[in-house]
Amino acid sequence: MGFLLSKLLPLLLYPLGLGLLLQLLGLAAAPKGSGQGSDPRSSRRRQASLWLSGAGVGLIWLAAMPLTSRQLIWGLEERAAALTPRQLPRADAVVVLGGGLRPALPPRQGVEVAEGGDRLLRGVQLVRRGLAPLLVTSGGRVSFSANDPAPPEALWARDLAQELGLPAQRILINPGSRTTAEEARDIGVLGRRRGWTRVLLVTSAFHMPRSLATFQQRSGLTVVPVACDYQLPDRAHYGQPTMGNTLKSLLPDAEALYLSTVALKEHLGLAVYRLRNWS
Repeated sequence: MGFLLSKLLPLLLYPLGLGLLLQLLGLAAAPKGSGQGSDPRSSRRRQASLWLSGAGVGLIWLAAMPLTSRQLIWGLEERAAALTPRQLPRADAVVVLGGGLRPALPPRQGVEVAEGGDRLLRGVQLVRRGLAPLLVTSGGRVSFSANDPAPPEALWARDLAQELGLPAQRILINPGSRTTAEEARDIGVLGRRRGWTRVLLVTSAFHMPRSLATFQQRSGLTVVPVACDYQLPDRAHYGQPTMGNTLKSLLPDAEALYLSTVALKEHLGLAVYRLRNWS
């Protein structure tokens, strides 16, 4: 139940959930009936209703503006780029955090790569380059459906890594971790059992600041960050604004709302992890 609540409650703090909640509160605050325009209490309720509804619409619009989402994502990805060394050292293992794959369930013909699948591709590349002898695929089953047939993500990530040519004996799995904090703890245990001192940590750039802080706090290993899956080119390579680009940047867009939510999720997650001394 605690894990379920940890996934559900933040939805009310993200722009879409909080914006809709404010609008519902605005509807609830609206005065009932008619002919009450001169009633001071009715006037105050009507004013509160308008403010709440307006705040809800404004919040969603602000988060759905590409201008907003770019700034939020750049803030995380610039930190990740600065953390990732230009020359990567050798390590005992490459750890690929879960996310970005879809399981081989019908009608799919095999494991499919989704947004974030660059994590596994980058991890396999690093092992092939000889930077580590082992690849660790990580990720547990996160589902609230009964009888979900999908195995833990670490297993289907392993399967895809083998399809990409990595021998089975060079792949380890961490299938029991459902969160970044659990991944850091469990891979730390795995590393101590195998005598590791250093790992290359691969995850999406927007996720790297929280992941690195958590692994440094909980794993007991020397962690070298390897960010990938950048959502945007850096500011210097984004191009010069035009009138059309500026107007488009101020209009709501579903992808921009998603990216803003992703960025806010990372900031909220990092704040919670710090409160719990996990990062």
